[in-house]
Amino acid sequence: MKLAERIDLLVKLGKRLEEGIPDNVLRSTEAHNPWFSHDNVIAAVNNVRKHFLDRSLLEAWAEKYKIKESTSKKIGIVMAGNIPLVGFHDFLCCFISGHISQVKLSDRDAVLFTYLVSIMSDIDSGIENYINIIERLESYDAVIATGSDTTSKYFEKYFGAVPHIIRKNRSGVGVISKQSTIESLSPIGNDLFNYFGLGCRNISKLYMEEGVELDTFYKSLTSFKEVINHNKYKNNYDYTYALYLMNKEEFYTDDVLIMRPNKDIASRIATVHYEYYTDPIKLAEELRLHQDEIQCVVSDIELPGIKVFPFGEAQIPSLNDYADGIDTMAFLQASN
Repeated sequence: MKLAERIDLLVKLGKRLEEGIPDNVLRSTEAHNPWFSHDNVIAAVNNVRKHFLDRSLLEAWAEKYKIKESTSKKIGIVMAGNIPLVGFHDFLCCFISGHISQVKLSDRDAVLFTYLVSIMSDIDSGIENYINIIERLESYDAVIATGSDTTSKYFEKYFGAVPHIIRKNRSGVGVISKQSTIESLSPIGNDLFNYFGLGCRNISKLYMEEGVELDTFYKSLTSFKEVINHNKYKNNYDYTYALYLMNKEEFYTDDVLIMRPNKDIASRIATVHYEYYTDPIKLAEELRLHQDEIQCVVSDIELPGIKVFPFGEAQIPSLNDYADGIDTMAFLQASN
């Protein structure tokens, strides 16, 4: 396929996804991974459709890289499975670049990605020349692997002989200023609770300006209280609540989200760490010191040298928002 044909196929995939996800696929996806609720799967698919499969967005994105039709390379992709379709962007980068993807799916997200590939194959069987879903990577020219801090050590050792992108644990950060109101803060619930907080872009750490009251923050989350009714989220909340009680740790809760004063960026499920700041310039300097732990920052104020997303948009990345700040397309172009 030429680039224009590849873009056309992706646009057609988006059109098919407008029809919705069949109930049997939704049931199978959730049965395979109970964290993948119907609402979260639909949200993930709609984000892919709107922000990754729009013709004008795809064409502008591809044009930026001056993609040349050349000999395809085999790119191994080890996908994560923490949220639905989290690895789709890596596949998309490879496909747009004209490379062949060897995809090792996560056991936690095997159903939905396979379903999307089946739609593409139904539209144009030529997609089968560009993707192979396999159990074990082999004969690859480059690798993109996403995992934890622990698995990254094995990835570095295993894939070190070829060009590679190895991703580790990262988290989202929220910055709240005194100018924030309950109304202006209300979208932050999406950044905390979408996908039950399991994504690397979900907020796990809050920096609040001196003077911001916890009560104001909690009041902004009232429309998200239903999340506690999800069995797995509730189990994690209960376990963490009991753990902090037994350890006599300082924490606060509205019976849905635990807030714990702590300097660490990463936090447990159903928990967000927080600390206070006084100077946004000094805070920006501190965030830059922790840039290897941070995937994205959401706020209603500007932070010098930091890309900031509006409240509610942490889990709505664009085609140009690359995981870990590493330009996947540039990496693949260099692999050509």
